[in-house]
Amino acid sequence: MYQAFEQLDGSHPWRDACPDGYVDYAARARPGGRVAYLNFDLTRAMKLIPANHADRVTPALEKVLLETFALQIINEYDLASGNSISQKLVKPGRYMATRYLQAQHKDRRGLHSGDGRAIWLGTVRAGRVTYDVSARGTGATRLSPGAVTAGVPVRTGDTSVGYASGLADLDEMLGTVIMSEIFHRNGFPTERTLAVIAFDDGTAIGVRAAPNLLRPAHVFRYLKQERRDETRAALDYFIDRQVANGEWAMPAAGAAAAAAAVGDPKERYRRALTYLARSYGRLAAICEEEYIFNWLSWDGDNLLASGAILDYGSIRQFAGKHSKYRYDDVDRYSATLTEQRGWARYNLQVFAQAFHFAATGRKLPLKRFRNAPCLAQFDLWFEREREYRTLWRLGFEPEQIETLRRRGRSEIGDLRRALSFFEEVKVARGFERLSDGITHAPVFLIRNLLRELPAFYADKCASAFGAVMDPRQFYQVMAASYASRRDLRVTPTRAARAINFQKCYQRLLAAADGPYDSVLAGVRERAATINYRHRITGNGVIDAVEAVVRLAGEVPRATVQSAIDRFIESQVLIPGRCKAIPADELSAPTATSRLLAVIQANVEEAKETI
Repeated sequence: MYQAFEQLDGSHPWRDACPDGYVDYAARARPGGRVAYLNFDLTRAMKLIPANHADRVTPALEKVLLETFALQIINEYDLASGNSISQKLVKPGRYMATRYLQAQHKDRRGLHSGDGRAIWLGTVRAGRVTYDVSARGTGATRLSPGAVTAGVPVRTGDTSVGYASGLADLDEMLGTVIMSEIFHRNGFPTERTLAVIAFDDGTAIGVRAAPNLLRPAHVFRYLKQERRDETRAALDYFIDRQVANGEWAMPAAGAAAAAAAVGDPKERYRRALTYLARSYGRLAAICEEEYIFNWLSWDGDNLLASGAILDYGSIRQFAGKHSKYRYDDVDRYSATLTEQRGWARYNLQVFAQAFHFAATGRKLPLKRFRNAPCLAQFDLWFEREREYRTLWRLGFEPEQIETLRRRGRSEIGDLRRALSFFEEVKVARGFERLSDGITHAPVFLIRNLLRELPAFYADKCASAFGAVMDPRQFYQVMAASYASRRDLRVTPTRAARAINFQKCYQRLLAAADGPYDSVLAGVRERAATINYRHRITGNGVIDAVEAVVRLAGEVPRATVQSAIDRFIESQVLIPGRCKAIPADELSAPTATSRLLAVIQANVEEAKETI
């Protein structure tokens, strides 16, 4: 039943495409593991288990999962120490720790950087789609920043040299499960977690999967080193995978002209840049409009090359627009929420440079590509997606959004400008230091307003066009609980802005198809789901998972799985698909309900934070 797992033996086509793009490691079975979580939906999609398999980790399935994923590499320290390892534990294959650029490494050229605690387990073929599978927490490689700083082989588990232990914590991996699966089900481009293997010392192995796990940093490494053949090989590998998986379409090889086009690297690269412009523009807009912090930087390390979220260690979902938040990574601060657009665009510009280098053999200065056509396409797609996200958050249906785009251009622009003012108002007390960075907190939580305003018009104003909420009530509806009286002072200017926003809002409703009261009723219902009052934040994930880990030993493993899955369902904020958790479910006398109540309580406590 589980033969498909045998594909994950360490073999991978990246080896042939870029022979020096990895460091190979033997691995041994790591005993004492247990399956803490299995993503059944993804496992079925990858055809690793039958479509009719129950959502239950049977003893036979757990045995296969542990044999496949509970691994620890035999690294340079192990070989130098001379400690004997039973050959019964050593796996027959070799596993890649891939090389790529990392900003944490001082050389900035990818000479010694890459997967510091991860190995690639191989690929899985499921119909037309080929998935990459890798595992984090499998041991210290020589590519981690700490190992490079130490200058000597590092023992797995050694925390004395910074980021070099090679291990991962259970709470980090379960947090990744929750956030990545919520993002995926809400339609955000992202990696996904396939499984989490836990150990008694609190560490875990997190198994990630995606149709293409290549990062921009894998390609940019060769570009930085001015290696034309390798840059071209990496780009061609990436494009071939995207085409084979059906993500991108290149000219068919039937007609002579089409065959010539597909054989022309310049045409092929131009089309690839067009696809990248669309996906990077869309990703940047989603992150900004949905208040998702995703640390993008020059190295292209923290995202997938296809334009998707990667590595949830520093991902945050904010309650409001924390546009001044910066993550503190000891030696440097991250970009902010609104700076992410610039970094996504910068990565695309580097891709334009890389494609030109691969096609011509000439590495031109990056500034020569500041007017590359793909950047204008990026801007177009960013604005298009941002506009869609704004209208979606307001509660319009997709058909209404397209109608407004055709005949409500001025109304959309007026509403967007009015909304932006409230998003950017920050508390008077200024910046504050957090456990992981700094922020200047927003005064207003816009999602509260978008949820409550249509309900007010329908219930208190009988859906009458032109009736408005009093400015003081308007500001109270969306005020964060931590806002001071000074922050909420209603000046004549602020009162005018409150009235103006409502007029813009109502004009936009009137521009949609249908009678005003009918449109308002639909917007009210949809906005209540999309702007869910219990929407999870980054802190909410952290606190909830810490509580789950504390209680994990007191409840069956199946209870942890079912509680996490049920909570994820409640965070799918799409009308018709959201399954909010009612109060009676939280108070039911079952182990799952009790654990779910703990998760929900922690989420509620942190619902106004980062």
